[in-house]
Amino acid sequence: MADNILDMAVRHLGSAGMSALGSALGLPADKSEGAFSAGVASVLAGMMGKAGSESGLGSLLNMATKSTEMDLSSPGDIFADAGRMTSLQDVGGNILGSLFGNKESGVFNVISSALGLDNTKTGSLLKVAAPVVMSIIGKLVKSKGLNMQGLASLLMGQKDSIKNYVPAGLMNELGVKSLDDFTAPAAEAAPRQAAAQPIERKSGFGKWLWPLLIALAVLWALNMCAKKEKMDDGTGGVVMEQEEVVVDDATPPPADPATTTPDTGTETPVGTIVGTEDFAASFRAYLAEAARDPNKEFLLKIVFPTDGTMPTAASLPDVQALIKIMQENPGLTVIIEGHTDSDGDAAANEELSKTRAEAVKKMLADAGVQAVRVTAVGVGAAKPVADNNTEEGKQQNRRIAVKVDKYTQ
Repeated sequence: MADNILDMAVRHLGSAGMSALGSALGLPADKSEGAFSAGVASVLAGMMGKAGSESGLGSLLNMATKSTEMDLSSPGDIFADAGRMTSLQDVGGNILGSLFGNKESGVFNVISSALGLDNTKTGSLLKVAAPVVMSIIGKLVKSKGLNMQGLASLLMGQKDSIKNYVPAGLMNELGVKSLDDFTAPAAEAAPRQAAAQPIERKSGFGKWLWPLLIALAVLWALNMCAKKEKMDDGTGGVVMEQEEVVVDDATPPPADPATTTPDTGTETPVGTIVGTEDFAASFRAYLAEAARDPNKEFLLKIVFPTDGTMPTAASLPDVQALIKIMQENPGLTVIIEGHTDSDGDAAANEELSKTRAEAVKKMLADAGVQAVRVTAVGVGAAKPVADNNTEEGKQQNRRIAVKVDKYTQ
């Protein structure tokens, strides 16, 4: 069953929280839950509209991930505290501005008319509903390891649950006829991954080839074992040092955990996660140096689905660190380089690496970093840092690197 965010939001407030919200906003006791539900539905509709583009999804994923830092465990206490209520609504105002942009005033008017409230109360209501919804989505993103496409599916899956709560006229204000008009960006195909799938066994000579190869491999292994130095096992017996032979054309050898991408549990992660170096600390130290190597690259820990360009939520900490460093250093411009391994078509790899680099640039732009300060470049497989003949080497070559273009303090 799909997660029902509207129901989760209402249950999170509970009767005590709903009563406290009604008192804080001056709503009649019997109308608080209905008004809050309409507010949640309106916020979710706005999110669906924003989720129609990759850049919009990137912005939503960024906000959702950051929202997990909010403490909304006792909503009734927050609503009853004027200071905390103001802080919550400040956060909500920023979310609404991102969702509705220049349509915000019109959205407020439509909801006010539907609920019989003035615009001030409507605005206050939505500024509470927005962070509550975003917090719930943030927890779902984190617990499920959702990437942008997963977030889009989560949001589009809310249509049935909110359709009876969306205020009349809201869809028209958002530029669509109905909720069904909201769609997510098309999922990308994974042509390169197909090359790694098991080879179909065919009739004729091919049918006997693999058993023959396996038999030869076993004989080779036994021969190698026979040549091993024998060791006394302490009982007079002899223990042979064993050598494991695995014959499998479909499954690559396990990579070193310290140099592989975290498994999201849903997709084969192919983005860069090389080493355990702290990106933020290393990059700050580099900027503080008097003499800097202009070719030095700093790897972002980023997870992309196979042949996809939408990073997962696990990718955001390093990107957020880069955003903060860019904000702290207005004289800094950077180059985001996308790299792939050598598998597949060279031109396709170059295009994929460029699109991934541009996805990171969009995330920075959505956070307010001026586009002119970031250059996205796709290098493809042209600059390997490891051997593309091994799985570990390929993993290291699939990376997103940050380089300093210009820096003035």
